[in-house]
Order: sequence, then C-alpha cells, then structure tokens
Amino acid sequence: MTEASSTENGVPEGDAGTPHLTAGRITRAGIAIADAEGLEALSMRRVATELGASTMALYRHVASKDELVALMVEAALTGTPLPDTPPRDWRHGLERAAHRDWELYHRHPWILSKVLVTTRTHSSRALAADSESTFAAFDGLGLEPADAFRYMFMFASYVQGVALTYVSDVEAERQARHADRRTANATDDARSSLYEPDAYPRLGPAMQAGADPWDLDTLFVSGLTGVLDGIAADLERRGIG
Repeated sequence: MTEASSTENGVPEGDAGTPHLTAGRITRAGIAIADAEGLEALSMRRVATELGASTMALYRHVASKDELVALMVEAALTGTPLPDTPPRDWRHGLERAAHRDWELYHRHPWILSKVLVTTRTHSSRALAADSESTFAAFDGLGLEPADAFRYMFMFASYVQGVALTYVSDVEAERQARHADRRTANATDDARSSLYEPDAYPRLGPAMQAGADPWDLDTLFVSGLTGVLDGIAADLERRGIG
C-alpha cells in the first residue's frame, strides 16, 4: 500500500489497494450527489455505485459517511477561493464575503446546514479560514473582540437566514418533482387564498408587491445594504471608523 502526499481541492489523495479510488475522487462524487439530490440521498453505498466500486473499497479511503461529509465541506469551501487582496474598507470586506457565501450556497445548497452560525463551533479548518478572512474586514477599526463578534453575528445571521429561504425553495422544488400533481395543486390553491380581496389586507398586498415572483437575489442585496447601514450607524454613534 502506498500513500500519495498530494492534495486536490483540500482533500488528501491516496492509494489503498483500489487504484481508481482516492479520497479526493470519492469526495467529488459525494458532492455531485449532494448538489443534485441533497444530503439525504448521500450514502457510502450510493457513492460506491456512482464510482463503480464496492462499498467496502470506499472505507479504505474514507472511514464513514460523517468523515465524507466533512471532506465535502472542506472541498466545497476551498473550491471557492478566499480574496487575495485586502478590502478597501470594512463595508467592502463584508459585501465581498456576503456575495462569496451567497454564491457558495447556490452552488452547494447542502453545505448551509454544515456551516450555520451556531453556539457550537464547527470543526473545520476551511470554515475557520473563511471566518478569519471575513473578520479581517474590521482591521484598523480598533474594535474590541466582543464588538467584532457582535457585528459578525448580525452579518452572518442575515446572510444565512436569506440563504435558508433559498435552500428551502430548492428542496421544495425537488420534492414537488416527485409529488402527486393533486397535492401540488392543493398547495397552489392554499397559497392563492392568501391573496383574496380583503382576506389579509396587509399581508396580501405586501406579498404581491414585494415577492411576486420572488427575486431572492434582489432581496438579498437590498437586505444586506440595510444590515451594513445598521453597522455603519452604530460605528458612527460610537465614533469608530
């Protein structure tokens, strides 16, 4: 058995008795499945089938499904390079990070559940590097760490909150493709009832005016501007920046 020292997409490559299998190839196959069908479709057996290998052969390179998902997260994050130049200012740094993450969630909707802001720190070098890069937007402001965290929590919660709406839509569309047409029609009828005249005099007009059809990209940019304006106002109030 030989071990290769090279890496690809942040995933170590190696040979453990099955020449065409590597941790990197297994990881890429897992990402392809998750991108197309969601994490619920991912299994070691399914990846093995896609690669034309036995399930046991995969375990020579990746110890478990949990390890595979961890490798997929690292590969997806490192596959979206971090900026190689410093931001013009804190606002530009956060805008750049927000759009990078927004594109990442579009490319790999399944990753959101693995990188969500949480009281428990995710164990991921790539995610830590991503967060470190975003925190660098505040360089030069002289912020206390607690203040930097507070602003970052506001920022990340907004970006990931809108992304949850997008990911939910992706999953709903996937399920609708397999749902009974009568069920889908019933859902459409229930939604239409929200817009009946005088049924919901505030909700109905607002939804029709602002989200018919939903344009999440535009709503994302608009909301991001509001969040950054709020941070700017707080910095100004405190005489910072």
